[in-house]
Amino acid sequence: MSTAELVLAVLAVAVGGGLLYALACRIWPFAACRRCTGSGKRRSPGGKAWRDCGRCKGTGKRLRVGWRLVNNAKKNRHHL
Repeated sequence: MSTAELVLAVLAVAVGGGLLYALACRIWPFAACRRCTGSGKRRSPGGKAWRDCGRCKGTGKRLRVGWRLVNNAKKNRHHL
């Protein structure tokens, strides 16, 4: 396999993966919150009580990075 063929193969895999991620963002725009792992609850600093997660406001969900980029592009479209 030549270098050019290898580069084309890597590029095809990268583009294909990007398209799959874009499709996943379109179907599932939300993912589990990383801080509370999707439960919406965190332990208080003392460790005895439960509180709502401050990052996701107790929903347990966060916007995916790809969907956040789409929202920003829609919002800033008139600046182009």
